[in-house]
Amino acid sequence: MSNRDYDHLFKLVIIGNSGVGKSSLLIRFADDTFSENYISTIGVDFKFKTFKLDGKGLKLQIWDTAGQERFRTITNSYYKGADAIVLVYDTTCLQSFEEIEKSWLDEIYKHADKNTTILLIGNKSDLPNKTVSTERAQVYAKEKLMLFKETSAKTSLGVSQAFEELSRLLIIKKNLTQEEKKLKRNQKKNTTTADFDKKQSYEAQNEPKDNVNLWLRPNPKQEDKKQQQQCNC
Repeated sequence: MSNRDYDHLFKLVIIGNSGVGKSSLLIRFADDTFSENYISTIGVDFKFKTFKLDGKGLKLQIWDTAGQERFRTITNSYYKGADAIVLVYDTTCLQSFEEIEKSWLDEIYKHADKNTTILLIGNKSDLPNKTVSTERAQVYAKEKLMLFKETSAKTSLGVSQAFEELSRLLIIKKNLTQEEKKLKRNQKKNTTTADFDKKQSYEAQNEPKDNVNLWLRPNPKQEDKKQQQQCNC
C-alpha cells in the first residue's frame, strides 16, 4: 500500500506507566515482532501503520511516550490533536492500573482535546499472576466511557483487534462529524435563501404606489380648459 493509498489518517498517542509494554504493543502492531530486550523509551517515539479495514485504507500515526515522570512535560504536548489516546496498564501490576485514576486521566483531561477517544488496554494478559481482573477493568472502562481490550504483545493476542476496533470507532466519529458539518452548512444556506426570499417578498409588497399609473393621471390645465368649454356652451 502506497503512502497516499488511504482514506483516513488518525493520530494515536500511547501512554501509561513505565514497563507496562507500550513499546512492545506498538512494535507488535506495526511490525508484528516482539523482543524481550526492549529498553525504556526516552521521550517519545512513533511509527506509521497503514492497512486496510472494512474496505477502507487507514493510516495510523502512533506516538509511543515515555512513562517516567521526568518526561511528562515533553510528552504532554503530543496529546494535542490526537484522535485517540491508548492508555496501557500491566494486568500483573495493580499499581499501573491505579495510576490511571491517580494521574493519567488528569493528564488526558488537561492536555487532550475534549472529544478524544480513549482505549484502555490491559497488557501482558498471557501471564498467570494477574492482579487486575478483567471484570474490574471492564467496569472501570465503562464508567469512564472508554473502550477496553486485554492484549499480549508477546503472543500478539488481541493486539490487532484492539487497534482495529479503535479505528472503526474513529471512522464512525469522523463520518458523524462530517455529516454534522454538512447539515449545518445546508441549514445555513437554507436560512440565507429563506431570508432573501422573505426580504424580496416584503419589498415587493411594500413598494411605493405613487409611481403607479403616473402617465394616466389627468392634467389639471386640460381639466380647466374642458370646464370653460362646457360653461361657454
